[in-house]
Amino acid sequence: MKNRIMINYKRAGVRLLSLLVLLVVCACEEVVNVDLNTGEAKLVIDAEILWIKGTEGNEQTIKISRMADYYNPTPPKVSGAQVYIEDSEGNLFMFNEGDEPGTYECNNFIPQLSGSYTLTVTVGDETFKATEILMPVPEINRVEQRLINDFFEDEYEISVFYDDPLEELNFYLTDFVTDVLIYPDFELTDDEYKEGQEIKNDFSDEKLEVGTVVEIKVRGISEQFYNYMNLILETASSNPFSTPPANIRGNLVNQNTTGSYALGYFRLCEANYRSYTIE
Repeated sequence: MKNRIMINYKRAGVRLLSLLVLLVVCACEEVVNVDLNTGEAKLVIDAEILWIKGTEGNEQTIKISRMADYYNPTPPKVSGAQVYIEDSEGNLFMFNEGDEPGTYECNNFIPQLSGSYTLTVTVGDETFKATEILMPVPEINRVEQRLINDFFEDEYEISVFYDDPLEELNFYLTDFVTDVLIYPDFELTDDEYKEGQEIKNDFSDEKLEVGTVVEIKVRGISEQFYNYMNLILETASSNPFSTPPANIRGNLVNQNTTGSYALGYFRLCEANYRSYTIE
């Protein structure tokens, strides 16, 4: 079963929408800023522990910010937080704020597949915690390309293949990053109907051409993060990794206020990375 968000929606619809937008813009000469109510500036914790196969995984980064109002394109960064991760054996990994405000770095993290980790973030008098498992991912078998016809236009499709393990319930998140897209193309996959078989994730775009470089990451993810991302991708109309809707709860629970959450999701993923150039 797959759930996928593609930034390049149906081209006919996009072209019609673009024409309508152009007409509206041309007809309106005065910019009107609406006085919008400002809601609670909730904490946003971007905490992904990503262990790329073949690397030590010791260098990890966590970013902390707050929700910005509609007219502020840059979310306020949060400095002075206390951030650390503890594994099931009691080892502590401290994340210290780097040169960039709101960015917290660790250079001695020890990743263990299927190991349990708890993240603690303290900002002022509020403490948030979340616990997750570091999920494994199978090796990438190969990456292939082919020409497809979409709406009477030929375009390149890139496919990545990997084997799903037998007798396990597995979930995957694949992203395709390329300069022809503003944001990555994401694909969620589970093995409900593919258990023990080869799984294929695809990406295509009319702007792909010979020489275009596509960077691919296949992550193993938990069922809980799969469900969270499923909701994000269903509601997102642009960047799925931007500030998530406030009504979609992650796993970062406020330890001081009952029922309060920070936005974002603490996840730990082993990942495969491939860089592919279209030929």
